[in-house]
This record gives sequence, C-alpha cells and structure tokens, in this order.
Amino acid sequence: MFTPARQGKTTDIIIERIRTAILAGKLQPGDRLPTEKELGQQFQVSRQTIRESLRALEHVGLITLRKGSGGGAFIKAVDAEVVVQGLANYLYFKNLTIADLSEMRILLEPHAARRAAQRATAADLQRLTALNEQTRRAIDRRDLDLVTTSESEFHRLIAGQTDNPILMLLLDFDETLLEDFKRILQPDQAFMEAVLASHETVLQAIVDRDEERAAEHMRDHVEAVERHLAQLRQNEDGCRLWHNCLQTTDNDALHQGTSSKEDAIRQHAGLF
Repeated sequence: MFTPARQGKTTDIIIERIRTAILAGKLQPGDRLPTEKELGQQFQVSRQTIRESLRALEHVGLITLRKGSGGGAFIKAVDAEVVVQGLANYLYFKNLTIADLSEMRILLEPHAARRAAQRATAADLQRLTALNEQTRRAIDRRDLDLVTTSESEFHRLIAGQTDNPILMLLLDFDETLLEDFKRILQPDQAFMEAVLASHETVLQAIVDRDEERAAEHMRDHVEAVERHLAQLRQNEDGCRLWHNCLQTTDNDALHQGTSSKEDAIRQHAGLF
C-alpha cells in the first residue's frame, strides 16, 4: 500500500502518506492498518519510527491504537468537536472580535438558509419549530444557558441543510464562538426576544420555500445580532465583564503554563 519514505522528516512523510490514503478513500473508518512490522517494511524504516508516526496520528485523532488480542492501529473518523475546539483554542490568541465573527456569518448563513428553504424535510421543519418553542420556554424561565444552546442548535440544523461538511464545520465553529461571546457578555431578555423573533421569521420563510426571503431574513438577523453584541461590548457592564475575563485568563495562562486560553476563558466566564 505504501512506498518507502526516504526524503524529509520520515515521521512527517509517513503521516502525510496515511492522511492521503484516507482522503483518497483507500482507508475508511474502522479499517485496520498493517502491523508495525509490515508498515516498517513498506516504508523501509524502523519499528520505532512507525510507533512515533502512529502516536502522532492518534494524537490528531486519525487513528485509535488498541492493545491485546485483535489490537492494532485502526482508522477513525475525526470528532468534529475536537476540530472546533482546536480552532477555538487558536483564535482565542488572535484578538478575535464580534465583527470578525459576524463577517464569516454574513458570508455563510444566508446561503445555509437558502438551502434549508430548498431541502428541509417535514422532520427538519418540526425540529426547527421545536427548537423555537424550547427557546421560548427557556426565555420565560430566564435560563440563559438553555436559550443560548437552543439558539445555536437552530443555526446548526439550518447549516446541516447545506449537506456540505466544510460549511457545516465552519458554521458549527462559528456557533461555538458565538456561544462564548454571549456567555461572557450576558445579553438581556430583550436581546433574546429579538433573536427568537428573527428565528421565527427565518423559519417561516423556510416553511414557505422562499429561498431569497430566507436568505434575506438570515442576513438581517446576523447583522442585528452583531449590532447588539457590539453595543453590549461597549457599555460599562460589558467592558467590565470582558476585561475581567481576559485579565484573569492572562494571569491563569502565566501560572498554569500548559492550560489553554480557551479553558480559562470558559472557567471565568462561567462556562463550566
């Protein structure tokens, strides 16, 4: 299956060859790789080099290593949550702004709404309706966590209508960041009511199979959320929450060393 690895850093070449085989469809989730001895013969490297390569592949989530009878290296599908959290960890060090997040949402979410108007099944429409109803109940109970979760799931379900794994991953990531912004800035009930009203308007356009109206309403909704969160970010309470969160996060990063900035943000914003 594999040819000798002779140039560059051997482990990197082996990892790239196996990743390429997965992309080409030659290896599927659940497939067992050849034994260490067989891989060593194919790549013409030592078993120690193979072990290092397999450990690296396991670390990035492309394989799982099993011990004992029936063990070995098995291809596994990467968990989207792992990818999303990895991206979040990276961007927490990039001075991410609400405007950055909204720019991506404006580019992608109207398209997703248009696709939902084309493709959503009766079951999908029922689920979207149920999420709005759940949001309504959560608002009445002033359950911010459930409101935020329900709002995000509404967008994720619409994103799923694109049937495009790249867009679905990006929009899932987008919602993860938005959830963090909301939990740090703690928007008020008026904001939650406005979001729900927008979701109901978007849903009605999807139910009516009006692609352009669905896209237009989604864009209006994303822009309204950006305006509100940006305004909240600038007011006295929002600034205090934001700076306290980031200041505590920076202090934790100094004391904890290997702890991720994302973990500290989540802890001090009350996300755990």
